[in-house]
Amino acid sequence: MGKPHVSDRLRELSRPTGEEELLAVDYPRPRLRIPAWQAAIVAVVGVAGVVLWLGLSSQESMPEPAAVSESATEAPASVVVSVIGEVDNPGLVTLAPDARVADALAIAQPRSDAELTVLNHAQKLTDGQQIHVLPKGAAPAEPQDMEGGAPDSVGAGGGISLNTASVEELKELSGVGEVTAAAIVAYREENGGFSSIEEIQEVSGIGPAKYAQLKDQVQL
Repeated sequence: MGKPHVSDRLRELSRPTGEEELLAVDYPRPRLRIPAWQAAIVAVVGVAGVVLWLGLSSQESMPEPAAVSESATEAPASVVVSVIGEVDNPGLVTLAPDARVADALAIAQPRSDAELTVLNHAQKLTDGQQIHVLPKGAAPAEPQDMEGGAPDSVGAGGGISLNTASVEELKELSGVGEVTAAAIVAYREENGGFSSIEEIQEVSGIGPAKYAQLKDQVQL
């Protein structure tokens, strides 16, 4: 065998044997030491604070409940009534909630041939009420009581009242459907009511033949 190479000899000599002395290193002690129980308390308090903050933030972001409208409990600011018949200004009249029939007539301006004695001028008005001013000598077609109730659409003669009947009631007439009944009501509101039964022929869709069929079924 030949002589070992110099580099192999150096590697063998420098190989650690495991018996070298370990360096004694003195690590510095921490300046602040917190016991485990104190750390746990700090953690619990921190979590509680975060939860409380999240709860307050969500309450602030929620919209406030809408305030109850005071108008829902208050009396209406006005009443709207309809005045038809022998008046210069027929149609809807808006008045104070404590107004009476006389107040509505003052705005509607009854004509000289209007029969006013059959009306109760002191009657307190209600919203949606209709006042029918008849010509002198005519019998009242609908009762107008002190309670302010809606007049009956069927008069003493048994016919449907052209001036008070609803669309549904007018549809009970022979040959009158939804469209014709609505046209009668529209004409009535636009012209302040019917002054005569013959006037129904002015309504769109009612010709002489249909008028002859209806004239005995209706009244003012």
